[in-house]
Amino acid sequence: MATDGPSAKFDSKEDLESLCRYIGSRLHYLNRTAMGESKFVWEFADLMTRAGKVFAEHYDDKDTKAAFGDGYTKGTIAPDDRAVALHALMYPSGD
Repeated sequence: MATDGPSAKFDSKEDLESLCRYIGSRLHYLNRTAMGESKFVWEFADLMTRAGKVFAEHYDDKDTKAAFGDGYTKGTIAPDDRAVALHALMYPSGD
């Protein structure tokens, strides 16, 4: 396993965003140079980058917390719709 990238340990939402951005960038690089420029790998790399950004932007957001709920409150998004709602945050209209 390569160890030249950032540590998988993180202490903040910004660290997690950075780690996800690194993974996305590394996958894009490997896809271009050694993985045959797979569209699947491209989308997965983009998803990793977007996931880190959305986590950093929405982790402390009171509206997002209220919508998704937590261990004590139900939230306004039905459990079966949470993945769709997360996808909507990661892929806003026109993006």
